[in-house]
Amino acid sequence: MADKKEILLESGTNELEIAEFILGKQSFGINVAKIREFVPYDTKSVTKVPNSPPSMVGVLLLRGRTIPLINLSIHLGLNSEDRSDKPVVLVTEFNTLVNGFIIDAINQIHRLSWSDIKSLNPVLQQHTTRFTGTVNVKDKEILIMDLEYIVSEIFPEKMRGLTHLSTKTLSDEEIEQRRPARQIVIAEDSNMIRNMIIKTIKSAGYTNIQSFDNGGSAYDYVKQTKEKAEQQGQKLTDYVSLTVSDIEMPRMDGLTFCRNIREELREASLPVIIFSSLINEQMIVKCRSVGANAHVTKPQIAMLVDLMDGLIFGKESSQNDFTIAK
Repeated sequence: MADKKEILLESGTNELEIAEFILGKQSFGINVAKIREFVPYDTKSVTKVPNSPPSMVGVLLLRGRTIPLINLSIHLGLNSEDRSDKPVVLVTEFNTLVNGFIIDAINQIHRLSWSDIKSLNPVLQQHTTRFTGTVNVKDKEILIMDLEYIVSEIFPEKMRGLTHLSTKTLSDEEIEQRRPARQIVIAEDSNMIRNMIIKTIKSAGYTNIQSFDNGGSAYDYVKQTKEKAEQQGQKLTDYVSLTVSDIEMPRMDGLTFCRNIREELREASLPVIIFSSLINEQMIVKCRSVGANAHVTKPQIAMLVDLMDGLIFGKESSQNDFTIAK
């Protein structure tokens, strides 16, 4: 899968590749950019871990490295009678973590546009946060699985402490007083991550927030706000101070969202932070190429407030492990 990231890494094309895999009789999808490889499931390479969650089969020895191995069918409560007799391990890498997921089969890879991905019906979203969207391919409905959320369900300790704010961040009284007046636009399709971002920045005083579960709606809002500002003889940044955007989202991906702000709206001064599980050296180059000001690797949410203060108020950040794109 050497070329698995090529589509996504084309800056702002709004295209992606979805790997369709099978659990029982249902098709599910995951962004190819999160996949390292597929390997046959060999029980001899698995070591059971005492007191582990029911869906965690154990740890898989893969090329001298042990990784958690999760049975997705068990985790989702699917009918065991429909399981394959030749399962496959889907090996993923995101949020700086490598995990293995047992699936029944891999079907094929579909090249799509993010505009083809539809957000889940709000009623369905209330009952499940394990899926971020759906896409219809050749009259077949494919649910886009939120493996990040599933990992957080199994290993909640991975998400603990992420909203902790350093005392240095909160020590500047002048900035604290000015934060509530600054509007922040958030584009993130994962309910869990979106709510954590909102909780984190609200606790720091950024209470004026507009959040969206897809890049298209976020861009529409920014565009409409710019038109409103111009009618009042003002600038967009008089209304919106900063945007935080995921990369993987229905309707419009984060790279296209950022590129459109820079090119279509001709807004060079609106800060854009890319917040994604897909950040690597190649992706950093692409973030810069579309005009992003900064990037943060999920799930390091606690870094956001310092970054926001730096981009909005020009404050020197206490964080040292981020890059501001020039």
